[in-house]
Amino acid sequence: MEQNESTVAIIAGGQSRRFGRPKYQAQIDGRRLIDFALDVALQVSPEVLIVSGLDAIKNEFEFPVFDDEFPHCGPLGGIHAALKRMGSEWLAVLPVDMPLLKAEIYHELWKHRHEKRPVVAKTSKGVEPMVSLWPRSARDAIEHALQTKQFKINDVLGELAAIEVPFPPEESIHFFNVNFEADLRLIAKILAEKGK
Repeated sequence: MEQNESTVAIIAGGQSRRFGRPKYQAQIDGRRLIDFALDVALQVSPEVLIVSGLDAIKNEFEFPVFDDEFPHCGPLGGIHAALKRMGSEWLAVLPVDMPLLKAEIYHELWKHRHEKRPVVAKTSKGVEPMVSLWPRSARDAIEHALQTKQFKINDVLGELAAIEVPFPPEESIHFFNVNFEADLRLIAKILAEKGK
């Protein structure tokens, strides 16, 4: 990836009610989920920002942290906030709750950019909207969706004719996201088997 052309936004979310506490603080073998995300982000671009509505996170990192301009709108609000504040032409969206992601996935997405259309990963389970690239020009469409209370990322991806990049079944593990405490233990086991 041409690093000066991309910004990475780590979508660190809010209270994570289903999980029971802020996900970014959850740990796997002593490392927080946000530490995994930062490792990947810095392999994709030197320009990294974090989108979160949590006050605690704002004093923890050297990276800029932004609130959603449209609060309580889910991840689409976070993508909008990042698009408004990034300093490049492309935004790489990176969720805080996928600790098995790797930078190579974003490098593959980057190869498929075409005519300022979003680019999104697709696995055997379907589209993975939180693993995606967005051109700066997508901001207006997202803002209109938020203003009209249409909060589904997939709807905006469809409107903008997003390019779907398929990944083979053996790559699906990289898209495993943490929803429950038990998921942390499962990921720790996977990492141990890989020797990491």
